[in-house]
Amino acid sequence: MAPAPVRVPYDHHRNWEYSLPVPNACLPPTAWILLKQQAGAASRRVVEPGDYVREGMAIGVPSGEGSAYVHSPIPGVVISVARVRLPEGGSCESVRIALGGSFDKLGKKPEKYRWESMKRQDLLQTLREKGVVEASESGRPVAELLARPGHREILVDALDEEPYVHTETAIFRSRPEEVLEAVRIVARVLDLGAARILAASAYPFLNGRLSALLAKKEQGEATIELKHTAGRYPLLPRGKENSAATGPGNATLILRPSTLVAIYDAIVHAKPFVERFVTIAGGAIKRPRVLKARIGTPIGDLVEECGGFQGAPERLVLGGPFTGLPAKDLDMPLTKTTGAVLALLPSETRKGRVRACIRCGRCAEHCPVGLDPEAIWRALSVGRSAEARELGLDDCISCALCSYVCPSRIALSQSFVARLGAPEASV
Repeated sequence: MAPAPVRVPYDHHRNWEYSLPVPNACLPPTAWILLKQQAGAASRRVVEPGDYVREGMAIGVPSGEGSAYVHSPIPGVVISVARVRLPEGGSCESVRIALGGSFDKLGKKPEKYRWESMKRQDLLQTLREKGVVEASESGRPVAELLARPGHREILVDALDEEPYVHTETAIFRSRPEEVLEAVRIVARVLDLGAARILAASAYPFLNGRLSALLAKKEQGEATIELKHTAGRYPLLPRGKENSAATGPGNATLILRPSTLVAIYDAIVHAKPFVERFVTIAGGAIKRPRVLKARIGTPIGDLVEECGGFQGAPERLVLGGPFTGLPAKDLDMPLTKTTGAVLALLPSETRKGRVRACIRCGRCAEHCPVGLDPEAIWRALSVGRSAEARELGLDDCISCALCSYVCPSRIALSQSFVARLGAPEASV
């Protein structure tokens, strides 16, 4: 039986219109670059205070599996190195760079490289060297993901299912050519002949343009099918399916447009992963926008780009309202995996006193993968982790719907992701 839909009333703070083309955010006078912006271990720092760094220069190198290169988003001088707390827990080194000097790529016409003649290993090595990781959620290095066997299909999720967030749809609408070319690059690496793109049914104006782009394919390139669908959260168990896709038994590799444009820039323009699209929204934001900003930009600078606050936010969230991470202050920097920054008013957070479970069954009714969150939570609350795993803890996709619908305000999803070693959800 399909899970019951969660009905969220229309709200102008959540359903605002963004502008195209997506504007560039101002360059940060000081950038804070975290050396852990990926799923694995933190990168190893290779710069010291006082060093001059160029735009796109590596300041961190991989320290093992799951780690990735980290590059300077701006030219300038390293003014400090410090350990900072991470939103998901733990800490890592942060490199602070003061803007100064000339840019190597910004403001210059980008060179285009013909990737069609590149070998598979050369494509993977370029993705490693340019620090490309999944630009949403897990942040796994893309080269490692593509090097693993078992992929038989590429599915591009070009939808923004969570309220407020328009990052992926803005990318797909503004850079469809790059998204499609990146899909064909991935298909070449995986030796696949076809891919599918899920896009919102509200994209009819793209039909003519996309039809021409989809029809324009050279011999041997993958055939890409566009499928329109109505948005629904969660549309797919992205995290669980994508992690399962790394094994030999799963056919589907799910990618987002934010990851694909990073792949495109790395392969076609030899550009490190130093900027990304990000949504700045929430009831406390005066003018919500989608911006293209440099990694390391303090989120307070991005809020100022949107006119500042129109009310005191009760909570700052890095990511969507269901699956995002709490931001402790406005000095937190933008990272490779930050797809949104939300400033939420008290009326939006649904904050309330936690009460005893009333066993209403709403969490089980709405779970998209058919779990009984209440039973899992009870097992975890008394330390029976093995029993919780037997009940399906490992199948949790961390969508946080159980927490959202719980009338007792019990943080069900938060307790699950803590056990799974995943970032803590914000709702």
